[in-house]
Amino acid sequence: MEQTVVQIQNPEQVRKNHNRRLIFYHANPKGTGSAAQFELRLNREGEDRYDCFFLEMAHQKTAAVVGDRQKGPATFDWAGKVTVKLDFMDVSKFLAVLEGKCAEAGEGKGGIYHETNGANTLISLKRSSETAGFFLSLSKKAKGGAQVFKGHILLSDVEALGLSCVLRTALFFMAFGASSSGMGG
Repeated sequence: MEQTVVQIQNPEQVRKNHNRRLIFYHANPKGTGSAAQFELRLNREGEDRYDCFFLEMAHQKTAAVVGDRQKGPATFDWAGKVTVKLDFMDVSKFLAVLEGKCAEAGEGKGGIYHETNGANTLISLKRSSETAGFFLSLSKKAKGGAQVFKGHILLSDVEALGLSCVLRTALFFMAFGASSSGMGG
């Protein structure tokens, strides 16, 4: 299976392959950055699941090593990631924010609220009031109230434009299925 990974460490540095994933890596020298991954999941003919995006976010684990004798990229804690499923309406809410039609995803409720058996997750996307770009955050709490994960990433306007194009294109396939274009299988 081919993989598509778009890694953005800064807006000018983009690498892609082909698997239905879009990843934004925002590492920093302090090791406090984060990464967000959007993975499109389309059903094959006859499957009875919802077409969706999975949004995963992970904290930066280590800073990049740059020295005379050692070099290495920053790493991220994908084992400790949080994953949320974005359906057609969730993606539409993201697009409304990215295209300037509303201030934040979630109709003024502070974000999009997802409840699962063991946890509650708040997904927030809004234009940053402090700098150019869009602030994406995920906050997951166990039913008892204990914080499981809290992370955020600031997407530049360039990254947000690319994300908007990907999400807009994917909506057709989420609504009508991958087989509409011969993509399924």
